[in-house]
Amino acid sequence: MFLVTRDARPGYDGAMADRFEHLSRSNSGLHYVRERKGGVMRVLTDSELADFNDPPPCPQCAEQFGCEHFNCAGEPLLDETQLESVVPAEWLAFARASGVSERDLERLRAVEVHEGAYRVGGGVEADVRMLEIVLLLNEG
Repeated sequence: MFLVTRDARPGYDGAMADRFEHLSRSNSGLHYVRERKGGVMRVLTDSELADFNDPPPCPQCAEQFGCEHFNCAGEPLLDETQLESVVPAEWLAFARASGVSERDLERLRAVEVHEGAYRVGGGVEADVRMLEIVLLLNEG
């Protein structure tokens, strides 16, 4: 037996991804959903449904990966006015091209140039975003 509801709320702790219309939920806990864009219907468990919100989509543009508002660490990127006022001149071209957060400015201070290539400075504990910045600098 299926419980069919219009604006049903899934039975897990997270919010349902905006990409789905929740059609129904079975007694066994399966969610019957339809993608809002393509209309593809899916049957998902609570865990699978929660995975669609990890990471959560951007509240401004609804993109889940790689939007212009947040970096991969989930930190808000500086807008053009902020870039002009807080980014040092030597990093301004990079900041405009790749986008930076306030925390990225700290990461950039820890970047060193060694034999013509950028690298993480000695004694610095690098997170994934720091490694991404070094890769982007070396690509440019």
